[in-house]
Amino acid sequence: MKTNFINSAFTSITILLIAGCASMTQAPSAPPSATVSIREWSAAYYGSATAGKGTLNYNGQRHRFTISGVGVGGAGGQKISATGKVYNLNNLSDFSGTYHGVSRGLTLIEGKMHAKLTNGNGVVMYLAGETEGLASSMGAQAFEVNLTD
Repeated sequence: MKTNFINSAFTSITILLIAGCASMTQAPSAPPSATVSIREWSAAYYGSATAGKGTLNYNGQRHRFTISGVGVGGAGGQKISATGKVYNLNNLSDFSGTYHGVSRGLTLIEGKMHAKLTNGNGVVMYLAGETEGLASSMGAQAFEVNLTD
């Protein structure tokens, strides 16, 4: 009887967390300052590590960048291909920095991911993408983003 209560409570909490993450990772309807595309690889077992590269489209020009990060929550390994909208980017130099945020996703061979990341300059990235591998993720993450050109 106690096990059923614990399982029900765990299921309810999980549903609430996923619903909360879903609302936090939806981009505003306002026009973005820029757009991004990212390809990254991640591995997780309670903690996670991520590395990848991307392209920022800002003021009619393409800029390449690298992304690396760590996080908590999740298990497995996956390849992520994401695109997104960037808000509050007033100067190109404001794009680089440490981004913090939440993400959620489930990959069983193929899956989807959503993330909202904010850096210390107030730049916000809303990402959505496709995943390949075997992984689950829902938690806090920190990413270091550096322009390479």
